[in-house]
Amino acid sequence: MRIQILLACIAPLAVACTEYDIHRPAKGEVPPATEEPVVEEEEPAPVTDPDIELSRTAIDFGGWPKDCASPRELITISNVGGADLDVSNVEITGEGKGAYTLWNDWGTEFTLAPGESASVELEFMPNAWVDFEPNLMVASNDPDEPEAYASLSGFGANDSIHEETFEQDLYEAVDVLWVVDNSGSMSNDLDTVARNFSSFIQVFIDLGLDWQMGVITTDMDNAQYSGKLVGPYLTPTSPDVVGEFIDQIDLGSGGSATEKGFEATEAALTAPLVDGHNYGFLRADAALATIVISDEDNSSSQSASSFVSWYESLKASSDMTTFNAICEGIFLSCSKYASAADSTGGITGDIASSDYASILESISYTSAGMTVSFDLEYVPSDLGRMEVTVDGADVPQDPFNGWTYDTNDQSVTFHGSWIPAPGSSGTIAYPVALECPE
Repeated sequence: MRIQILLACIAPLAVACTEYDIHRPAKGEVPPATEEPVVEEEEPAPVTDPDIELSRTAIDFGGWPKDCASPRELITISNVGGADLDVSNVEITGEGKGAYTLWNDWGTEFTLAPGESASVELEFMPNAWVDFEPNLMVASNDPDEPEAYASLSGFGANDSIHEETFEQDLYEAVDVLWVVDNSGSMSNDLDTVARNFSSFIQVFIDLGLDWQMGVITTDMDNAQYSGKLVGPYLTPTSPDVVGEFIDQIDLGSGGSATEKGFEATEAALTAPLVDGHNYGFLRADAALATIVISDEDNSSSQSASSFVSWYESLKASSDMTTFNAICEGIFLSCSKYASAADSTGGITGDIASSDYASILESISYTSAGMTVSFDLEYVPSDLGRMEVTVDGADVPQDPFNGWTYDTNDQSVTFHGSWIPAPGSSGTIAYPVALECPE
């Protein structure tokens, strides 16, 4: 629809009359769009303050083997502001920071111009099997963020669990040779052995073994001794075994000061004595155990390795032979005897020990072919996580009635009623440190 409006000329105005057209949209007709005014955007004000930015706000090192260093991780510190950024400190803070090392060539105080960056490196090395979650903190003159943080996380990876199994054996027949130092300084020590001998022989009685026992000395200078049994060898049918044994080791103190336990043992178990004076003592089908009691090491030039090589050749299987030693300063001044004992799976003890009963009891078990001390294949990384069982029962860690670990020979030794009985089986499970990745 079109409407004409005529504006009259009103005097005295000298205005020409003008005709205007006003368009009213018809029903259903869409009115024409009007243009929006253009608004110009204002440019942001220039940044005039320093502004810190970290390239990473978190680093997760994951699990890493104990005492192993991880690859280094990089964090870049940048100044994205318009004024100099004065860094006043860069450090690792918080619980667990001791497991991390910060490698920073810039020092703890430096200045970054606008657009300039500095990089630092971080290394993780756990010393335990726990989580380590500190922070990297960078302090600066950034007015909005005076301390910028990057969280650090990592944990000590659990070591692998190694499990070893064993079964307890028993030799029904055993020959035991005591090699006694009869030099001038041994009388008090032999009294101690005599007082505790009953604990040794009681094990043989309880196990029902077929045993024979003889005594020689370390004196190879006196023809009266020199490998000869000092009395008849003892058996389960001997009257008053304990009393007879005490009499045989009571040899006085006039023996040679040059103790030769290895040579005396060899003389006693080879011809001509084995077929003559000592006839009947060494049996082919019986296990053989030798026990040296001395306050001095073997004094000859014979080495422990050559002695053991000969000694083990006496039996069809080296498992049937054990060499045991009770000696003063066993791992220092009696190193030859200790080495022979270690090579044959025997027991060692210090002659100055007050616990002879326990030492002799352990020797009696090993002499019978039983194992009291089990050598481990690896070094345990945490004794607190070691688990020992015998026939499915958990064995406590106890030096009197349980198990102990010996760091010298890397073995677990059983004590008291927990010594595995013949025919029993058990397990020793322990953590082993993971090797560091290359």
